[in-house]
Amino acid sequence: MRVGIDLGTTYSLITVLGHDGRPYLIPDSDNPELFATPSVLSIAEGSAFVGHIVETLIEHNPDLSVQRFFKRSFGKTKPLYFDKNGAPWYPEAMAALVLKKLKYDAEMYSNEKVDGAVITVPAHFDDAQRKCVLNAAALADIPVLGLVEEPVAAALHYTVSQKVYDKVVLVYDLGGGTFDSTLLSIDENGTYVLSKEGISDLGGKEFDEQIAAYIIEQFEKLSGNSLSLNAITLLQLRKLSEEVKIELSIPMLPSIKKTVFLDNQMIEIVFSRKIFENSIANAIDSTIDATRKCIQGAHMKLEDVNTILLVGGSSMIPLIREKLRTIFSNSDQNIIFHEPMKAVAFGASIYAAQIAGDASIYNIPPEFMGITGYNIGIKTYNNDTKNEEIDTIIRKNLPLPVKATRTYYTSSNEQNNIRLQVVQFNEKGTDIHAIGTLNIGPISNPKANYPIEITLENTEDGIIQITAYDPNTGIEIEQTFGSEDGEDNYLTKQKRLVDKTIINNLQK
Repeated sequence: MRVGIDLGTTYSLITVLGHDGRPYLIPDSDNPELFATPSVLSIAEGSAFVGHIVETLIEHNPDLSVQRFFKRSFGKTKPLYFDKNGAPWYPEAMAALVLKKLKYDAEMYSNEKVDGAVITVPAHFDDAQRKCVLNAAALADIPVLGLVEEPVAAALHYTVSQKVYDKVVLVYDLGGGTFDSTLLSIDENGTYVLSKEGISDLGGKEFDEQIAAYIIEQFEKLSGNSLSLNAITLLQLRKLSEEVKIELSIPMLPSIKKTVFLDNQMIEIVFSRKIFENSIANAIDSTIDATRKCIQGAHMKLEDVNTILLVGGSSMIPLIREKLRTIFSNSDQNIIFHEPMKAVAFGASIYAAQIAGDASIYNIPPEFMGITGYNIGIKTYNNDTKNEEIDTIIRKNLPLPVKATRTYYTSSNEQNNIRLQVVQFNEKGTDIHAIGTLNIGPISNPKANYPIEITLENTEDGIIQITAYDPNTGIEIEQTFGSEDGEDNYLTKQKRLVDKTIINNLQK
């Protein structure tokens, strides 16, 4: 069975393509009425709870240790949590437990083994973050067919289900933890990404925090007392803030009134949509700026866009449509929702059929072309300026897969190794992501100015691969590429940790 997985910041979903070519959500194995698994864990000694049950447990025990929002730490090789045995838990191990639960749900639902999955990633994820997703899948024993970017998956589902072709579609994807803007051209042959921009650490979480701050302010103002931010209060604030955000996203509802019981006191708070929108206006403006930049990156104009597809729960905030309408002002430019909470997961299972070669069976356009999300280069040292510089090898927004080759030279007769740092970046000097260090050698018969040919590839999944050759012999030179903090070692330990952790809320 091939599945599509939307591994989300706040919720995760798993889908399968039916015999009719339509994608279906797979329900929770314990409750068939639930289809979205909260991306939340409670890790104990040798065991863990995953998903809905954790939300229930913290209702009864607010002091329970809970891990959430770990997707935001993908690509950072630092532990997020230490269990009672002192074992470190990294973000990919936490994600692996969520993936194991989703896999279990799918196999219980279908009585088939999951033998392949497409997993979604934010469009702006860099190489390290994408590899973290692949690592999480490996820890969960899920074979990965490929990665697909969340806005691309949403657009794929929209066009396939609605048979909307020959359009330029902009996907505005604002979820629980990230924002992506992606421009695509879609026809009956396939889906082609033209440009993309993204913002990390911006989503519904930040909006909830703005509402929570307002609740605290109003509570203290109306009650005359300071609010004690203990575990119970923080739990209540989180749930209430999310409820308020959802209700204020209902059109034609300018305000709502809530009876709030906090710290053994009850008060009524009026939540104004205007006040809420003012508190998040700067964040929304940053997404609009990114959207403009996305269109400019494709060398297109605002009026070239036919459809603006809103994806992600936070995209339903009315202010967003108002802001978008100010820049997409033509009456024939549609700003629409299409399964905003499910489209990414649905598109993942469609993409699974597409890359497996089954597109014709389900009448799915067979072609797909992604693009590079970052410039990719190698740090070098300029002997003239005495400064480090970046030698850009692959540029942003090129069709995937793409390869490029550069030749570097040794500096002395004694040099039999070359060490190069590989980076990704949007613009030189800003937002530089260190991808890893390439160590080349030993070089046979070293001498000054000996050429070493470096070939850098960005694959269909956005993963970077590097090889080094001796152009004089045409033989590949021994090399290692990766982080310098023992990645293989820590992943081996994380695999043992995940394998021995029993997910308590799964039938065994």
